[in-house]
Amino acid sequence: MPAKIKRQRSEVSFLLGVLLGAALTYFILTELYVQRPISEFTLTLLPNEEYFHRVYELVNRANSSIHIVMYVVKYDPKEAEDPANVLLAALKAARDRGLDVKVVVDDVTKSDYPETIAYLKANGIPVRLDPKSGITTHAKLVIIDGKIVIMGSHNWTESALSRNNEYSVLIYSRDVASEVEKYFQNLWEKGRPL
Repeated sequence: MPAKIKRQRSEVSFLLGVLLGAALTYFILTELYVQRPISEFTLTLLPNEEYFHRVYELVNRANSSIHIVMYVVKYDPKEAEDPANVLLAALKAARDRGLDVKVVVDDVTKSDYPETIAYLKANGIPVRLDPKSGITTHAKLVIIDGKIVIMGSHNWTESALSRNNEYSVLIYSRDVASEVEKYFQNLWEKGRPL
């Protein structure tokens, strides 16, 4: 077979592979993003700013509890529209509705953003430091109503919620939420008071 025909067949095979791969990727991502009725287990991807919008919506719709473990939470009293401030205000509103709202943060939040601790405490939101100084609690978890878990790379800072490349997932599963809740409760019970 002449080299030219082999090269053309190779190029056609490569192009078909790329097209089939793209089509399969599109199908998988489309299926993951389609809103379905909530079942035993649902996973939703939350890249970049999608995290903020979904967490804000879920916090506002929560019925009983919101438990958070967050490495860094940055309240900025000068920036009302800062997405971190918006989430914190939503937590305050949930607390005002009588929900069980609790937050565990790492020492970085206390040392670098003491305004955050002051805001949470002033608004009746119980907050504790992770159990031990010198050991980083780098987790970023939100557990809502004992059935929804959001986890990933997003801290509650303006940069993480609006500019950085971040990725998190939302998991609807009572079983998963139960396991993550045990993790939260361990940190909460051993947490250092503020």
